[in-house]
Amino acid sequence: MIALDEELEQTRKKKLKEMQKYQQAEAQIRILLRTILDDEAYDRMMNVNIANPELYRNAAQGCVSIYQKLGRKLGNKEVLFILRRIKSDKEETTIRFDRK
Repeated sequence: MIALDEELEQTRKKKLKEMQKYQQAEAQIRILLRTILDDEAYDRMMNVNIANPELYRNAAQGCVSIYQKLGRKLGNKEVLFILRRIKSDKEETTIRFDRK
């Protein structure tokens, strides 16, 4: 019983460390986005993060890449372009109903 409790405690500590590491990475991404995006674009990205975290991560990478090329803050139009580009690259999901 004691070994099980120790193992459970070690697992809990490991998960806590992973969560803290993830939160630190997310905070760094937000700081970076705050630096490279104007206010409206940053707000849009935070809304995307809430609605679709995977799209947010991909778009954040795209924003950083374009910022490095342009060397200036990105506006809402550029962020919308990046989001649309990422969404159009994904395969469209279709649902088909076969009636008998």
